Amino acid sequence: MKNINLSLMSLLVFMLPACNGETLPGPVLADNALQVRSVELPELSGTRALGATQLNEIGVYVTDNDHTALADAPYVYKLQNGTWSCDTPPSITVDEAASDYLYAYSPSGLAVTNVSSGSHTVPVTVVADNFTASGQTDYLYGKSDPLTVNKNSRAVTFTMCHALAKVSFRVLKSNNVEETVTLKKIELLSSTARLQTGTSGVMNLKDGILNGLASTNSITLNGSVELNTTQSQPNVSALVAPMSAKETRLSFRLTVELTGTGESTPPEYSFETAAVNEVQWKAGCHYVYAITIDKMGGSLTNVQIDAWKNDANQNTGIGI
Repeated sequence: MKNINLSLMSLLVFMLPACNGETLPGPVLADNALQVRSVELPELSGTRALGATQLNEIGVYVTDNDHTALADAPYVYKLQNGTWSCDTPPSITVDEAASDYLYAYSPSGLAVTNVSSGSHTVPVTVVADNFTASGQTDYLYGKSDPLTVNKNSRAVTFTMCHALAKVSFRVLKSNNVEETVTLKKIELLSSTARLQTGTSGVMNLKDGILNGLASTNSITLNGSVELNTTQSQPNVSALVAPMSAKETRLSFRLTVELTGTGESTPPEYSFETAAVNEVQWKAGCHYVYAITIDKMGGSLTNVQIDAWKNDANQNTGIGI
């Protein structure tokens, strides 16, 4: 019993610092390996991004103090059993005065182009999305300036941000419409060509800014959704490139199909909304446009803008 009591006393002595409010040291990292403690997703909660599932894989690009990539960079870190790990993690051996730089991004398979100034990039392709925001890759970057690590500080947390904007529509039909109305197409119309698409774009890993895309005055979203007279949540969502400057006149053209009219071939009708003035879609923001369709045409009723969240309390209503 005496030996058992001595063991218990040793255990209690070991636990005392924690009881006094001090933090016990974290796990010891073997072989100078870089450890990713966590990946924070404050803007992804409750969204379609990445299939509305938790992000479980990121690419990590590591350079030295002169922006030269470490051997075998980039590295892929995966979330498995609650822990982020890499099969062949980078070894961090430098002193604090010559700390290495870290950049995170998603999808993890993107090829990184090294830039001697530190503005490293990955390729991006921006296309016309569909109604469910599943036709466009959701590009993410790790917010950094950049993050730094050295041999005495090798555990990091990445905060991921969206490089794209999200545009949604809450489209409903008027009580005056008895026929079945199916929305088939939404055209985004920019009078000063502030919309952007392209297959040769790049994303800066440091700040998520996109370059190399082509300007266009229209983007067409295709899909199929039956409209109701009540619609509390968006029924169309798409990912789009941010606008580089303000659009002075933005409008939307909707194409709908009517059934129940007695005609053998359901007729299609197109309506264009009133213009939204002085708008600039920004990365990481969610824009919700409410549109009502009746027999006289389509009307834009209101706009909501928020950080990339679905919590209505975060919305800011703007009357149009």
